[in-house]
Amino acid sequence: MRIKIVLVVVVCLFVFATVSAIAQEASPVPKVLQIFREEVKPGKAIAHAQHEAGWPRAFAKANWQTHYLALTSITGPSEAWYITPFESLEAWEKDSRASDANEALSTELAALSAADGEMLSSVRSIVAVHRPELSYGPPAVIPKMRYFGVMTTRVKPGQMSAFIEATNYLLDAHKKVDMKESWATFEVVAGGPSGTFLTIFPVESLKDVDANREMHNKAYRDAVAEVGRGRWGQLVGESVQMQETNYFSFSPKMSFVSKEFIAADPGFWTPKEAVAVSPGKKPKGKAVAQTQ
Repeated sequence: MRIKIVLVVVVCLFVFATVSAIAQEASPVPKVLQIFREEVKPGKAIAHAQHEAGWPRAFAKANWQTHYLALTSITGPSEAWYITPFESLEAWEKDSRASDANEALSTELAALSAADGEMLSSVRSIVAVHRPELSYGPPAVIPKMRYFGVMTTRVKPGQMSAFIEATNYLLDAHKKVDMKESWATFEVVAGGPSGTFLTIFPVESLKDVDANREMHNKAYRDAVAEVGRGRWGQLVGESVQMQETNYFSFSPKMSFVSKEFIAADPGFWTPKEAVAVSPGKKPKGKAVAQTQ
């Protein structure tokens, strides 16, 4: 199957509800994410998006039951991400083996992968596991969202305990002032440098990003300083090697989601120019490894 990353510090972050969220109900955060990242060559974004629609059609034809959500970057490098939720690494393995064993599906996916490679500069397959103790807030209704914000953080070697302590201070400050936001933190366990965390937050409109910045006012900053007893900034400086936030927009054409997911907002998920598809998933790793 095709597989198309975070320090919890200053911005508000979101909870990634499973891609099979039902109607208006939020779903539990998945335990494992398989992320396949494609860096698209300059000038190839439109052609790439058109070609990518072939993957959902292939999975629909095979009546595949694993779903994935496709994103395209609006900041940072020109990338497409494909995110598939799983309950465990074992579930991911079973799904991958099943797709490999389906001869008709494998043949079609191989042809799609070969053509896709002409439009890409690089690909990366990533597996990340949920860290609930580093997350905050309730899950979101993902079908109603339009963007994901993703903050990637790399922790310095040997500084994991300082990073966790800093995050705990931040969580305490959020609880103290009852911040109305949420995020889900995932740790990369394969396909990326050790100590890499991805924090994903859902965004319905970019005006929510404006509101988020306003929400982190003096009262919030004072709460961080109080619970951190002056150590929060020091711990962040000691533990964080790099941090970057980027935003991605949802791509209905390139996604393969369930009927229930589509039903939550059919006007968005089945636009006239898109081909409606039934539940399914993306392959384990395109042709290349088929997992920011």
